Amino acid sequence: MAAIHFNYSMKTFNQNYLFPVLLLLSITLLGSCLTPKKMDKYIAEQYGNKIPKQNKQKKADISISSTLVSKSNDISVTTRKRSNFLPLIVYWQADYRHICTLNSAIAVNQFSNAVNTMTNKALSDKLAGQRLELTVEQIPTAFALVDKERLIWLIYAISWQKIYMEPDFKDLVVSYKLVQNDSAKKTGKISIKGDAHNKGLRFFQSWKSATSEHLVDYNTNITAMSKAFMNKLMEEL
Repeated sequence: MAAIHFNYSMKTFNQNYLFPVLLLLSITLLGSCLTPKKMDKYIAEQYGNKIPKQNKQKKADISISSTLVSKSNDISVTTRKRSNFLPLIVYWQADYRHICTLNSAIAVNQFSNAVNTMTNKALSDKLAGQRLELTVEQIPTAFALVDKERLIWLIYAISWQKIYMEPDFKDLVVSYKLVQNDSAKKTGKISIKGDAHNKGLRFFQSWKSATSEHLVDYNTNITAMSKAFMNKLMEEL
């Protein structure tokens, strides 16, 4: 759904009739344009209707696991919430959120692929025959399409919307363990902050276009955080 902006000038004698109509129109457009089912269907299409898998080539001396990964095959689960609803005589406001939680396997598999891609001779030399066990404890998996509506009615009706993509601001948290002969030689935990930020929809930009752009940014951010983790890990080992 494109960002919708209303800016009406009415004569005072139309006030009692047009005020509720404007409010109803605004809420109806928002509610009917996008549903959680539509959003989940579109997101699944962006991933080819399947969860991206880990690369087949894995390092024998590195294992990656996570308790975050479930057995669900759903690409995403979206819920719609309304908050801060305030219907007053001269002022109305409402915040709508389509909160999308991606299947955690998407991010965990992407992290695993980045780790295996970045594993080089320098890391292998540091391991020196030891086994590295990585456990993903936290990773961004969600985002929200946020629509903030405001309407003021005095002599004229003025309404505005702020629509933007709100990412998951969670850090990437991974614990590691160096194991030799079934004995832990070193353990630690590394937290990496991402570079995610709110991104407003452009004028007339559809929710599909905004969602597609966000998923590209999301995948880029997960890869960047994974690389930062590997760099930090190299320093600590």
